[in-house]
Amino acid sequence: MQQKTLTAALTALCMAIAAPVRADAPAGTAKPEIVVDGVPLPGDVTPLDRVPPGIPVDRRFAGTWVGAWGGGLKTILAIESIEADGAVTLIYAVGDHAVWRIKRGWWRFGGRIEGKQLRIKGRITEITYELAPSGRLLATYARRNQRSRAVLTRQSFAALRGPGATAPWTGGERTFLKTRLVEDGKPIRLETVLFRPAGKGPFPLAVVNHGSTGRGAEPRLFRQTFISPMLAEFLTRRGWLAAFPQRRGRGRSDGLYDEGFYADRTKGYTCETRRTLAGADRALADVDAAIAALQKRPDVRPGPVLLLGQSRGGALAVAYAGRHPEKVRGVINFVGGWVGGCPFAAGINRTLMNGGAAFPRLMLWLYGEKDPFYTLAHTRGNFEAFLAAGGKGRFFGYRVPGGNGHGVMQFPRLWAGEVDRYLGALKAR
Repeated sequence: MQQKTLTAALTALCMAIAAPVRADAPAGTAKPEIVVDGVPLPGDVTPLDRVPPGIPVDRRFAGTWVGAWGGGLKTILAIESIEADGAVTLIYAVGDHAVWRIKRGWWRFGGRIEGKQLRIKGRITEITYELAPSGRLLATYARRNQRSRAVLTRQSFAALRGPGATAPWTGGERTFLKTRLVEDGKPIRLETVLFRPAGKGPFPLAVVNHGSTGRGAEPRLFRQTFISPMLAEFLTRRGWLAAFPQRRGRGRSDGLYDEGFYADRTKGYTCETRRTLAGADRALADVDAAIAALQKRPDVRPGPVLLLGQSRGGALAVAYAGRHPEKVRGVINFVGGWVGGCPFAAGINRTLMNGGAAFPRLMLWLYGEKDPFYTLAHTRGNFEAFLAAGGKGRFFGYRVPGGNGHGVMQFPRLWAGEVDRYLGALKAR
């Protein structure tokens, strides 16, 4: 249900980021744009290969960086110059995004490096790029109450500008899992994006389940592939192989997206109890099929998995662990719920998530203040019902930057301490 807010934020990112300094060459001298997998750069771009001697800033900032806002909007950052006081000239570029109605473009900005951060500031907008221990850049876009996140990796500019060049925009590997699911007599493949930690493996598996698409009334949103670059970075740095499977009809997965709609699907998701819980059962079958397929991979360590989820995916993680406790090592539920804003929401969410009470080990439930879909009062009520049903867990509510509590997953600094302690306890068993 987080997509509408994210769409608005990313649209604003391209339309009102700051006052750009676009350098147009005199007539007759302009070089044609360089286009990297749909992302344009000015023909006169001159990325800085290394920080000049005597410039007191972290040398890792120099170069060309690629990533994707929200895991979907391709972006390139090219550092062109760095001065002794940390002042930077850079190229900021994005590609097209049909779903978010964003057009490709590039801009020249001025920024400043302070310590491990590069900042671009406008009147009401700011982008921050922070060097992570992994050597990647963790990017945050902020405009009033809007936030978007990305993880950028350094790439050779010479390789990027080659014919037919592509880039690892998300830092992950897209694959298609062959599953035991069959629909209309045809086998179903589920698109999955994988992020591997450093080393040879095999690695313990963390499966991250996506949420819904707002009201469910915009089919164009069904085809967006959900990942969380920030969560993937967090997990891989701690040795987990992070997998983001897309359920039937979502992203590029096969099959029909059918997780609790009205009979007239143009109306979106229903709040009718029987129909919406049947949609949850269908989604749980997809989760089970994805886990089974992932566990056949040679880079995945045998054994139970860490199960995580966002919004509807969080509710699925809780419910699945109760149905299949032998397959699950631990559960981290980010702002989980199946339906919100309807008269039967509490009953539906508690029916689904109380099923997780059969899981014999501790879960983490992580929520945010001012969530537009699930208030803290509602989710605390769900948690208390879960405990009353015999579940074991710890509940945390956070104040999320920008004020949208549904975006908790994208801000590891809020929950990193609790999750690190939780993961440490899992390894100790």
